[in-house]
Amino acid sequence: FNETLRRAMIEEPSLFFERLMRDDRSILELIDADYTYLNEPLAKHYGIKDVKGDAMRRVDLKDPNRGGVLTMAGILTLTSHPTRTSAVKRGKWILDEILGAPPPPPPPNVPELNEASKDRPDAKTLSLRQRLELHRADPQCFGCHRRMDTLGLGMENFDPIGRWRANENGKRLDVAGVLPTGEKFSTPGRLKKILAGCKDDFARAIVGKMLVFALGRSIERGDRREIKRVVESLRRNEYRFSTLIEEVVVSYPFRHRRPIRKEESR
Repeated sequence: FNETLRRAMIEEPSLFFERLMRDDRSILELIDADYTYLNEPLAKHYGIKDVKGDAMRRVDLKDPNRGGVLTMAGILTLTSHPTRTSAVKRGKWILDEILGAPPPPPPPNVPELNEASKDRPDAKTLSLRQRLELHRADPQCFGCHRRMDTLGLGMENFDPIGRWRANENGKRLDVAGVLPTGEKFSTPGRLKKILAGCKDDFARAIVGKMLVFALGRSIERGDRREIKRVVESLRRNEYRFSTLIEEVVVSYPFRHRRPIRKEESR
């Protein structure tokens, strides 16, 4: 890991988003895409051959486990601890940024992840999945971790700085999971496909974030009707980026700098 690689990790999502915007592509490509932007150091980091030089350029991806912001090294590093991955951070990031369903704050005095297993003789050999299962045994932790952990464990094939790995500590990684909808996955690529199918959930999340940015305030109850309208327009227009911008700009909250009042919505 060096400064050249760090800069490339920052540039990748920026260039990807710029191209998505300029080419008016679907916002769903943020979740899953068959291309990205790499230079030689970042391509080597990803195990991708035949990319030469320090200049960033578009590269078509053949591996379904790469593509979209979820698998970019910058995001994967952001959602890790300095020396290890964090299924909790990665799962929470997906709930927050992709599904727009952030978990509530943890209860007070919640034990650390390793507390539940620290007295076990095999504590040092337990996998992350096993430690999380012990942590979820605490009733106050079960509800939120059931959602976060499944999503985060699905990204465990990526190490703390986004490199692919099949094993950890000499053991084969088990990233399989079942979502509350009953959908199953066994690879990051399959998890991405499932998330990309949550089109309206993602659209609702990104519209809300775009409105927060445009308005300079948090979302209020009176904004929800307009968010629903923008999502419906995105659905009709293949979730194109231009539709997102146009509909936010013509929305009532943006034009009037306030939510729709109850009497105005009749």
